[in-house]
Amino acid sequence: MMDQDAIAHLLDILGNRNRRRILDLLRQKPCFVTEISERLVINPKAVIEHLAIMQKEDVISFYQDEKRRKYYYLVQDFELSVQMTKPEQPPQSVVLAPVPESTESSAPPLTDKILMIRRLLDSREKLIENLEAVEKDIDEMMNDVIVSGRSVFQNSVESEILLALIYSPLTPIELSDTIGHPIPEVTGSLRTLATKGYVESEGGRYRIKGTQKAVALAAGPVLPMRI
Repeated sequence: MMDQDAIAHLLDILGNRNRRRILDLLRQKPCFVTEISERLVINPKAVIEHLAIMQKEDVISFYQDEKRRKYYYLVQDFELSVQMTKPEQPPQSVVLAPVPESTESSAPPLTDKILMIRRLLDSREKLIENLEAVEKDIDEMMNDVIVSGRSVFQNSVESEILLALIYSPLTPIELSDTIGHPIPEVTGSLRTLATKGYVESEGGRYRIKGTQKAVALAAGPVLPMRI
């Protein structure tokens, strides 16, 4: 039987939605960081952090292929069972507040909240439809980058670096962990990409060139405040 500390660590792991999604994916097959990031649409840096937490608790581990790419897999699976029990009935001496009588002219109780839930559900369905369309466009564009990169880049490492940097700036060490290639190979490809004008470095982190400008344009102009 698990002790209280082990149970607490397990609940910490399962308490995070993205960690549960990663575990569900690893139940299907071993995956590397970029694959997890692309399939679940999670920042690669966040994927690495989640994997490190679960590896520390011996829930997952990894092996390396001939290209030294790290494939993570499930070491031990688990099933969480929650049992709910009704509390004891209050003593008979407890006096409960009377429920106000409704009149014919007033709406039934909770009607407004029920209608609000209905509207929220409709909104959620529309958001899901839009998200699925966006994810499809993302997949198609990423495939275009991979296919086009075969004639533009020297090797597949450069394409993988660009796809990893789409989500956020990363250091060479973080990129090495993300795409599973040795640091010397990553740093060499970064220098080549910088020469070609694809990436730029600031504070030890590399990003897609022009990312800051694109984010600023998306945010819109900053209007002066009147005092």
